[in-house]
Amino acid sequence: MPRKPRVVKHIPKEELEELYRREKNSVIKERLLAILLLYDGKNIYEVAEILRKCERTIKEWLSRWNREGYEGLFPRGGKGRKPLLPDEEWDKILKEIEGKGMTIKEVTAYVKTTRGVEYAYKTVWRILRKKKRAKYGKPYIQNERRPENAEEILKKE
Repeated sequence: MPRKPRVVKHIPKEELEELYRREKNSVIKERLLAILLLYDGKNIYEVAEILRKCERTIKEWLSRWNREGYEGLFPRGGKGRKPLLPDEEWDKILKEIEGKGMTIKEVTAYVKTTRGVEYAYKTVWRILRKKKRAKYGKPYIQNERRPENAEEILKKE
């Protein structure tokens, strides 16, 4: 039989049960239940089987509870890859290209030449259109036979 884990009892069991009953966040509630079961003398493997979680997960929750108490049960942020350019830099880029009617391809090339960072077309599109809600120019076909001074010719006639 596995040995019982060391559980630091930061708060009395009755207070922990009250926290469990009042908790609205299901993620925290599940973690509180794991700690409650460990308070009751269950070992990590039994708790993992009851909650249908990996033993490693229960051990992690327990070590965070022992180090930080209730606050340690909250999920950690900072997951995922960090952006190559921060949001402030994209705000500067938007100010620089404002009114120039650049396409996404042109903005991608501009970022590569000015900032030295290469982005995929799709990534630049997502940043500009979804995150920053920026408007961008769309290329349109111009008549090749149109003379340079077309407006002047129209005004004369």
